[in-house]
Amino acid sequence: LMTSEKGLESKDEALSLILREAGHEVYYQEVWSTRQFVAFLDYPRGRANTTREYYARVLERLEISPDAELIDKLVNKDAEIEKNLLYQDVPPTVSWLKAHGIRTAIVTTMASWRFVPLLKQNNVEIDFICTAREADAVKPNPKIYSAVLDKFGVRACEAAMVGDDPKTDIVPAKKLGIKTVLLCREEKRECVEADWVISSLTQLLDLIKESKFS
Repeated sequence: LMTSEKGLESKDEALSLILREAGHEVYYQEVWSTRQFVAFLDYPRGRANTTREYYARVLERLEISPDAELIDKLVNKDAEIEKNLLYQDVPPTVSWLKAHGIRTAIVTTMASWRFVPLLKQNNVEIDFICTAREADAVKPNPKIYSAVLDKFGVRACEAAMVGDDPKTDIVPAKKLGIKTVLLCREEKRECVEADWVISSLTQLLDLIKESKFS
């Protein structure tokens, strides 16, 4: 759903530089691995509920005192580097689906506080947001896809998964019997598990109009 406008510097190198300037001998690989740990293990377990809590957990995992000023610097650098914008085809696509009675869900391991404000700013109404927290699982665990099916009370064959990563979006959903659509915005890729391959969400609407999901 989102695209990032990132600077030339690596996010983790920029964050680790802040830590080194504060007197901590930490480099980008340590920051990267710790951020992944917090995102994939702490967040699903009810921790790291905000950006500040997230970076407080990162510091704790790095055995660095979660000083408020240091957390502020990390949060601000994160916001500076990660300027997420919705792809232009997202709002009209979701609006069309809603107008035609098709329920939508976001299935992601990403913490909801990273993207929910962006959806609200653009008036994008999603029926169910299923993160690792709601499903108590991270991709590609089938529980995260089954959680959406259970929420909507539909069978796998009545649902479609649209994603840009074959390993975490397409393959596991296909194993459950969900119809799958691989979204390749930049470069078309081969994926035998995908029922269809599209380059924009507008093509998803074309598939629906042509009754491809019937």
